[in-house]
Amino acid sequence: MAKYFDNAATTIISKKALEAYNNISLNYFANPSANHSLGQECKSVLEENRLIIANLLKVTPNTIYFTSGGTESNSIILSSLLWSKSPGEIIIGKTEHSSILNFERILSEKGYKVITLNAPNGFISKELLKKKLTNKTRMVVIQTVNNVTGSINDIENLVKVVRDKEKEIGRKIYFHTDAVQALTKIDLDLNKFDVDSASFSAHKFHGPRGIGFLYSKNPNVQPLSRGGGQERGLRAGTENLAAIVAMRVALEEYLFIKNDNVIEINKYVRENLKPQIISPNSNGSPFIINFSVSPFPSEVFTRMLNDEGFIVSSGSACSNNVKNKGENVLIAMNIKPNVAKSSVRISFNKNTDINDAISLVKKINSLYDTLIR
Repeated sequence: MAKYFDNAATTIISKKALEAYNNISLNYFANPSANHSLGQECKSVLEENRLIIANLLKVTPNTIYFTSGGTESNSIILSSLLWSKSPGEIIIGKTEHSSILNFERILSEKGYKVITLNAPNGFISKELLKKKLTNKTRMVVIQTVNNVTGSINDIENLVKVVRDKEKEIGRKIYFHTDAVQALTKIDLDLNKFDVDSASFSAHKFHGPRGIGFLYSKNPNVQPLSRGGGQERGLRAGTENLAAIVAMRVALEEYLFIKNDNVIEINKYVRENLKPQIISPNSNGSPFIINFSVSPFPSEVFTRMLNDEGFIVSSGSACSNNVKNKGENVLIAMNIKPNVAKSSVRISFNKNTDINDAISLVKKINSLYDTLIR
């Protein structure tokens, strides 16, 4: 069986989460909006799991909205801007996930001035953000952990810069963060961060695909679609109860497992990998390492590794149908284009076997030596 090192794209569902999914599918299959007894039981299970997730994150349950995942959660927040009758400015990091970056054209067409921020070495500085904030700023969108390199932004202090600007202009500035690569992997305190909203996906922490949630303190966020009024009117459609429960089980299972194993693996890879490592050594997620096999194309190298039984990634899986994939993200980090075109991402989970990582490094070094001869 191939050894899997593409966990930033998706993780395998845990056995406990899968068991929970099957149990709910077979025993709590009714529509939670139905008035009959089984429907009301399902509704009770739904709200119980919302409460558990909220308690795990130390927030109130009325701030948790179940969605299909990070992309939809990001879209809900950014689409809400389209309802404004007085467009202003929105600040977005150039290294954001494609579900954020692809809104730039739409927002511009609706009258917003979209200001994009470079992120040298993967980080957006307080000084740059402060410089770009104006009296017209309506929203700031900066991800917590970058999905290509693992760079961790200092969200807490970036939000403080925005809050100071709010006091200066006497008006609210909305701060949203894509935290999909953060939950269960770094210390994440939404109250300390003081963000207005954050996006999460279950399949990044061993839950099922197609389920996630939006944390939002603003009850006036506008829905993407309208229908039966589920999720307090924010997300129409019958709730996927089995997936929601499985997500909760996975979150409980992995939230408190320490990162010691991943940190050890990360350290070994950094000390022994021959190709140039792009991911930051400090202020980076231990779960992601991006490296360059320049001057060789990343697609060629990833196929070679795949043929040898190692599954890795070139760029972001979420943008593999888009030209340049993760290259633009790396270029926004001041990485040279030739290095960006040759970037390979390996990503771990808390169950990754260090012996598999050792085998991967040996194979990468062997293939790289063969190519550069």
